[in-house]
Amino acid sequence: MTTAAFTPWILGLTGGIGSGKSAAAERFVELGVHLVDADQAARWVVEPGRPALASIVERFGPGVLQGDGQLDRAALRQLIFADPAQRKWLEQLLHPLIGQEIFSYLAKAQSPYAVYVSPLLIESGQHHKTQRVLVIDAPQDLQIARTL
Repeated sequence: MTTAAFTPWILGLTGGIGSGKSAAAERFVELGVHLVDADQAARWVVEPGRPALASIVERFGPGVLQGDGQLDRAALRQLIFADPAQRKWLEQLLHPLIGQEIFSYLAKAQSPYAVYVSPLLIESGQHHKTQRVLVIDAPQDLQIARTL
């Protein structure tokens, strides 16, 4: 007997900063829906021991590490925003790895549905890998208040 690979129905969830994406995502989790967050995946790929972090240190030097071996995002940010070529290199390294991480985690869903949260879902083109997109929106003054 063979078992077909299980693929959940994927809802892409997106919106601006402070729009309420996290609150909406939490509600789906409360309902038992599998959740994958692009921002979290971006953190996973640069954890100590992961190949991406080793490549970043090789390229930029040990100054991009904190004392505990974690990536010093502020130090890296200064380097890549000062040099567009370095920023492009970093994006070319990380974006495919983040995509792999996201869709690997989505494939592990045990529920018939999954929610993929990404502030750049449309801009990255990853909305094509979802069945529907839910845009969370809020008035600009509320977004500003939430982020201050």
